[in-house]
Amino acid sequence: MLDVIRARFPDFCRLGSRDKPNDTSKAWGVPGGKGQVGFITSMTEHFCGSCNRLRLTADGNIKVCLFGSDEVSLRDLMRVGASDEYIACVIGRAVRAKHFAHGGKDGMHGIARSNNRPMIKIGG
Repeated sequence: MLDVIRARFPDFCRLGSRDKPNDTSKAWGVPGGKGQVGFITSMTEHFCGSCNRLRLTADGNIKVCLFGSDEVSLRDLMRVGASDEYIACVIGRAVRAKHFAHGGKDGMHGIARSNNRPMIKIGG
């Protein structure tokens, strides 16, 4: 993509000063331009170690990584009347069990072979 864009805009470059610590995308643009483009490099330059996101799926599960298949049902805990403190403990345990990269899969090939719900099926 960089080659294609730079063929038309040779001074297209990384705008690192616009990136925030936990951004999933890296900002690029033309110096002095009004807009920017964000590249999400989750395969080539993963950002898993600094990811601070949790996803709450449409069916009430917490997912700590889009690449991982691990999910924790908050819906079920709430339905049985679990205390807020217990639910917080369960969420903390899920976060601490998060894998360093790619949901514990072996890169893009491991992710492709895994049994994981795609984003379209989690409501994200």
